[in-house]
Amino acid sequence: MVIVHRTMVHRAGFVFHSPEVVNVPFCGQLNRQRPRGFLFGDAMLVHKGHRIQLQPSQAQQVVFRQWAGAYRWAYNYGLERKKAEHEATGKSPGAYSLMQEVVALKKTDEYAWLRDVAKSIPRIALMHLEEAYNNFFRRCKDGAAKKGYPRWKSRKRSKVVLHLEPDTVTVEGKRIRIPKLGWVKMTKPLRFEGELVGTVAISERAGKWYASFNVQTEHVPAEKQGGAVGIDLGVATLATLSDGTTFENPKAIRRHGQLLARAQRQMARKQKGSNRWHRAKLRVARIQKHIADVRADAIHKATRYVADTYSLVALEDLNVSGMVRNHHLAKSVSDAAMSEFGRQVGYKVGWEQGEVTTISRWFPSSKLCGACGCINDDLTLADRTWTCDCGAVHNRDQNAAANILAEALRIHRGFPVTARGGDATGRPAKREQTCQVGLA
Repeated sequence: MVIVHRTMVHRAGFVFHSPEVVNVPFCGQLNRQRPRGFLFGDAMLVHKGHRIQLQPSQAQQVVFRQWAGAYRWAYNYGLERKKAEHEATGKSPGAYSLMQEVVALKKTDEYAWLRDVAKSIPRIALMHLEEAYNNFFRRCKDGAAKKGYPRWKSRKRSKVVLHLEPDTVTVEGKRIRIPKLGWVKMTKPLRFEGELVGTVAISERAGKWYASFNVQTEHVPAEKQGGAVGIDLGVATLATLSDGTTFENPKAIRRHGQLLARAQRQMARKQKGSNRWHRAKLRVARIQKHIADVRADAIHKATRYVADTYSLVALEDLNVSGMVRNHHLAKSVSDAAMSEFGRQVGYKVGWEQGEVTTISRWFPSSKLCGACGCINDDLTLADRTWTCDCGAVHNRDQNAAANILAEALRIHRGFPVTARGGDATGRPAKREQTCQVGLA
């Protein structure tokens, strides 16, 4: 198979996906996430990403690092020119004007080294700078708290990455041909057939090099086995489904936290910049990568099962950014990667022509008795089981998942009032009963 042609968002893990999903903001309303593309027959055109480890020679690794430096230089050159021009005239040059300047610099002796760099690298760097400015102006217009003005790229702090245009590379089996460099070995072939889109990103992480591909390919939706399901995301358990299925949280940071802390202490004791410091830094990076890969593997497997099994998926609109402000929960919440779970469910269910409904974060899914509708206001995070006055004994996560599903079905069917006597906001009516709390 030979693929020639068309950025992939870097994600931790072995295989990752970059869907173009339309997300509709909502609060307690139906949120339908559909992949951008078009259907033909039973298939759908979607964008799928695949990151493959490269096996470059020592000479090729040197070239990769030089080209990554050229990418940073082009980005910083464009940023400096934009700032200087704006201060002088109130206007700043666009990406294509800056590209012409870089082409002119190639002809000078001072920048003769640019001739040895693939032509698409500085060009894409300037396009990324233009995109960064557009995002900055959009956030300013929207009144965002963090505007995100483009910053300089640093050799010490920024990622070691370069981008190539897809029409300049050729993928053939377990190797990729890169302009001005030749064939580079890969550990596995590209698993998707189709047209390369975006860019091909070459990056270095924890001492290893990777190529990230974004492929526009044909996807045939899976045959569904179940109907609707509610999902309660948590810390103790990664996800609990309303049908009783649970997915264990690998708790990667908790499991490898001591090992990471010891490696970081060892690095801190080394003289910065020395050979031993670089070896210690590499060990820290490898541990951090392993933690990210363990977490990503668990989330991908869980979300794939959900997307392949159910047609309607209900989730809570959790305020994850607010949860991590609690220093008692921040580490565990970050380790669970709840936002990433929701993102993956959104686009994977969309690929399978399903629907995702998100419930308001104010809906008391855990405190609500699924049998009688009583709300237990005394429930705390430490209570894993509780008993209602009606006699029903609830597992906290299982009860929450069932309530999320019931609320999603109410919203999906357009009922103005909840079955438990709530109003149209999705808040069930409170009752005067008191509930007994039990500890598991």
